Amino acid sequence: MVDDGLTVRLVDYALSVQWERVSPPARERVKQLFLDFLGVALGGRGLADSTPALLRAGRSLAKGARGVCTVVGERRGFPPPVAAFLNGAFAHSLDFDDTHRDSITHPGTPIFATLMALAEVHHTSGERFLESALAGYEVTCRIGLAHGEAVHRRGFHPTATTGIFGAVSAGAHLLRLSREATLDAFGLAGSMASGSLQFLVTGGWNKRVHVGLCAHNAIYALTMAGEGVKGARAPLEGHNGYLRSYAEGAVKPARALEGLGDGQWQVLRTAVKPYPSCRYNHAVIDAIAHLVRRYEVQAEEVARLEIALPPIGYALVAVPVEEKRRPRSSVDGQFSVYFASAVAMLEGGLTWASYQRLDDPQVLALIDRTVVREDPSLQGMGARVMLVTHKGGRWEAEVPYPLGEPENPLPWDGFARKFLGLAQTVLPPARADAILQRAQNLEGEGDMAQFISLLRKG
Repeated sequence: MVDDGLTVRLVDYALSVQWERVSPPARERVKQLFLDFLGVALGGRGLADSTPALLRAGRSLAKGARGVCTVVGERRGFPPPVAAFLNGAFAHSLDFDDTHRDSITHPGTPIFATLMALAEVHHTSGERFLESALAGYEVTCRIGLAHGEAVHRRGFHPTATTGIFGAVSAGAHLLRLSREATLDAFGLAGSMASGSLQFLVTGGWNKRVHVGLCAHNAIYALTMAGEGVKGARAPLEGHNGYLRSYAEGAVKPARALEGLGDGQWQVLRTAVKPYPSCRYNHAVIDAIAHLVRRYEVQAEEVARLEIALPPIGYALVAVPVEEKRRPRSSVDGQFSVYFASAVAMLEGGLTWASYQRLDDPQVLALIDRTVVREDPSLQGMGARVMLVTHKGGRWEAEVPYPLGEPENPLPWDGFARKFLGLAQTVLPPARADAILQRAQNLEGEGDMAQFISLLRKG
């Protein structure tokens, strides 16, 4: 076995993370990201159109099995893999979960869905839970730094395919698995990394399921490895490993190791979404909302909207043009910049209720006056918008960093408002407020099982 390959380096680091060596900003950020996960999971449970079917499937999968693990908004307990599946799927259902722009992933959902199930079974402390989450973020985001856009271009969904390695890292840290067992878990996870972008064509619920299965499969890999099942070595960098197979070798492995262990925590590079939509739509929404406020433009005054996006964003939310102009489902709407821009003109933002307007004549009329192009000069999640009125007004706004990015952060009260608004779709206000207050001091929790039980209904 090669002892200095990418897999080994990341595993060794993940197992070595210690809370006392974590900077205060990273400590605060990981608690914020967990609170955000809880909010979007509860919101997905309460609002998403896929929830009833997912719950029926989860109950069928758990039939005949005993379980102690919490699924948000449910009274009964579930086996750990099923709880992880449902919580992960719920948290990704609204497309409202955190994002890491350099890896183009939603790192938190697979990590926290895995950790919640394991922490409840093993009565883990809050400090160990957060420490494990930090390890998971480092691994997911750093693998993503190596592959960048390449996994998307190959047709895969890296939140799930890359995310399983972060979820396994976090779980291995929490469980105190040995180095050998963790390497086995990585090797097994390499055969479970799955999720294609075909959902962009049909609007199915696969994307939500991908992330649930990622957490589910992470627990399977950890359990098997913990019991002595051997996994392949070098699952990341090997000749038939993840990076070559899922990114066609278009990778920079050295990027994954830059600054590793030097306090450059990836949670500090992770953004939070203010809108339940693909992150590539957010700069557009922000730009339009700014122009509407500044120039007091009404939707009926708009002759044309011109939008420029970075190439990967353009590929995800702007083409095929005719399909993106007429979204047929919430999933279609989440990945249509035409829909997002029209709603932003009418509402000054975008909420989950906005997806009730897929057939709204006002929305469709604005969509038909919108033109989108790709602009390689735009970086990350940025966008440029020009608004042209019937009277000849021309106003432009460029947003390099949408609200919620590290350079344009959401303050703590923004996290609180987002959490409470989503949590109260399922839980009574007093319970939601209690979770909010305790989450701010989560490292002081002696037994995460007690905290997690607050997420149950009743």
